[in-house]
Amino acid sequence: MPPILQLTDLKKSFKAPDGESQLVIDVPEFHLEAGAQVALAGRSGSGKTTFLNLIAGLLTPDSGRLEVCGRELSSLSESERDVMRAKDVGYVFQTFNLLGAYSALENVALGMLFGAGGDLDFARELLVEVGLEDRLQYRPHELSSGQRQRVAVARALASRPALVLADEPTGSLDTQHAAAALALLRAACERHSAALLLVSHDPEILLAFDRRLDLDEINRAAEGAPQ
Repeated sequence: MPPILQLTDLKKSFKAPDGESQLVIDVPEFHLEAGAQVALAGRSGSGKTTFLNLIAGLLTPDSGRLEVCGRELSSLSESERDVMRAKDVGYVFQTFNLLGAYSALENVALGMLFGAGGDLDFARELLVEVGLEDRLQYRPHELSSGQRQRVAVARALASRPALVLADEPTGSLDTQHAAAALALLRAACERHSAALLLVSHDPEILLAFDRRLDLDEINRAAEGAPQ
């Protein structure tokens, strides 16, 4: 089977405060197979979040080829990238990005709207799966950090994506809860046959993965960058 994610010569630059163009991402090759689970490390400021946002179609690369589920993102319009992301990619953000005016159940259901459409029964099933069957109608401010993280995991799986991206998903949790949240995220991805690419700076989180990569080692832009 072809990889879920495949990129070649991916480059992304941003303007520095002095107006000079600063190359942040320059990855010659990267791929992820269906169902794989990979942890991505990297020093602070190395471009890990930028790398995930490029894969999700939230940012557009300066050059290179990026395929998600066999579709080359540069050939898609912005609206088509939105649909692709909603259908094929789940994203667990570092700050969770839950909508404060909506319940846990509504937050998960809203994650389906741009994909296959709303399915309250499946949204409820996902929240039960992550242990929130008694918190369906709670709003984010009524939930603990760990519970909000669980809602974010359920929402990321709501559209039955082939790929889940997770950006420091345990960063706001203590060690015990971080380990439990990671186990839950990985098990949920496995049950739903979703590949997982997770960014973390936590050595204990990284060691939980059999396959680990350091962005500095695959990113040519890191050569000569301050450590």
